[in-house]
Amino acid sequence: MQSNHLDQPGISFKASVARIPRVTGTFTGFIAGFMFNNRLHGFTEYNRSCMSMLSTSEEDVEIEFRTRHITLRLAAPVDKATSLAAPVRGLMDGRIEESMTSVINLTLSETSTGLVVFSGEDRKGSIEISGESKNLMPR
Repeated sequence: MQSNHLDQPGISFKASVARIPRVTGTFTGFIAGFMFNNRLHGFTEYNRSCMSMLSTSEEDVEIEFRTRHITLRLAAPVDKATSLAAPVRGLMDGRIEESMTSVINLTLSETSTGLVVFSGEDRKGSIEISGESKNLMPR
């Protein structure tokens, strides 16, 4: 998911969740960033963030990332998508579905109090879902 067209200027975000290969198997990795009030709020395992919720269906997507201090929640209905070429074993033989007209709702809140710092929506968000998303929630 990503967006640069939120309700106020200077606000943008990007979030990505994927299975990451390694020698002993795979793990779920994630990275998200939310630019707000000239500050980048980063969410990744490297800064001890967690992905506390991931829900996908044919109708919608919801993701929540947390640090000790801040929580980022994303929710969006899945809009009409376009089929695009995708890499499979080094060749562009696969297909993925991507929407660039999704309405993405975003909420940034304090983790300890639940106080909402920002809440807004983007009507030109981009969402790409490929593969089995049920395998993405950490075990």
